[in-house]
Amino acid sequence: MATPAPDDDDTVRVRPPAAKPKNPPLKLIFFATAAGFLITGAAIAAFALRQSAPAAIPIDTESEAQIDATQPCATKVSHFAADPDIVVIDFPSLTEQGLTLNRVAALIEKARLPRDRVLNDVELNQAIYDCGDTIESYYYGHDYQAADLAKFFALAAAENIQLNPHELWLKSLLTQLNWLTPGAGGAITSHATGAIISLPAATPPIDQRMRAVILHHEISHGAFYTIPAYATYATDFWISLTPRDRAAFTNFLGREGYDTTNTTLMLNETQAYLIFTRDPLFFNASAVGMTPDHIETLRTNYIANIPVPWLQPMANATLPTGPPETAMCPVAG
Repeated sequence: MATPAPDDDDTVRVRPPAAKPKNPPLKLIFFATAAGFLITGAAIAAFALRQSAPAAIPIDTESEAQIDATQPCATKVSHFAADPDIVVIDFPSLTEQGLTLNRVAALIEKARLPRDRVLNDVELNQAIYDCGDTIESYYYGHDYQAADLAKFFALAAAENIQLNPHELWLKSLLTQLNWLTPGAGGAITSHATGAIISLPAATPPIDQRMRAVILHHEISHGAFYTIPAYATYATDFWISLTPRDRAAFTNFLGREGYDTTNTTLMLNETQAYLIFTRDPLFFNASAVGMTPDHIETLRTNYIANIPVPWLQPMANATLPTGPPETAMCPVAG
C-alpha cells in the first residue's frame, strides 16, 4: 500500500482526505453565561473581586522527551526547556485543540480566508466544511507567534465576535504570560517574543508516534518565531533554493491548504517539513516531486550550519520507533 500523502497542518495532518459531509456541520461551540450579583460595601466588593478572579494557569517547564512521555488528561501548559519563550499547550483531545485554535488558524494562515477580520461561528463552520474537515481534523497541531495572537484578539474585540470558552481560556493564558497589552480604545498589541505551539494527546486517530512527530515539527516553528538568527537562517535557505525547488514546496503547501501568498509561511513550513518531519507518513520526497537523494542533499546542507546549538541535534534526532506505555485517563462515570 502506498504511503498516505500528507494532508495539511501548521502543523501536521496525516490522514487521507476526508469525505465532505452531506450538510455543513451544526455549531459545536457553546457559550457559557453567568448571572452577576451586585454587592455593596467596599471591603466586601474587594473580597468578591479576589474570589472571582480566575486562578492562575499552572505552567511547567519540560523537555521534548518529557512532553513525549505525557498522556494529558486535561489541557497542560509548559515552557519548552531548551527555549522558554516557546510555550507548549498539550491538549487531551483534538476536539479541545480545535475549539481553542481553529479560529486563529483561519485568520493567520488558511488559504482563501480573510486576513483582516475574525470569522464568526457560522463562517468558521462553513470554512471547515468547505475543506472537507471537522473541528478535529482542521489541524493536528498549531503554532503562532505572540503578535499574531494579539492581532486575533484585537480583531475579535473590535468586531464583537463572541469567542467560545476555550478561546477565552487562551486569552487568559496569554494575559498571564504578559503577551497581550491593552492599548487606546481597547486595542490589543504584543511586543512579546514568545510563540505558542500545540499538540493533542495520543487518542485515535493520533497514536504516540504521530504525537511525537507533531511535537518535533511544531518545536521547529517555535524556534523560527523566537530566535531571530534561526529565522534569518531559514529565510536565507529559502532564497538559496532554485526557483524549481521553491515552486515544488509552494505547490505542496498549497495543496495542504496553506496561504501560498505568504512567503514567510512558505519558508517556515518548508524548514519544518523538510528538516524536522522525518516520517514518510507525514512528509516524503514524492510529496514535493523530488528524488530521495535530492531531499537528503537539501537536508544535509541545511543541518550542517544550523546556528542554534540545541536545534541542530534535534534536526538529526531519530523519533521513537514505537509507542511507549502511557497511562489511560479515567473515564467519567
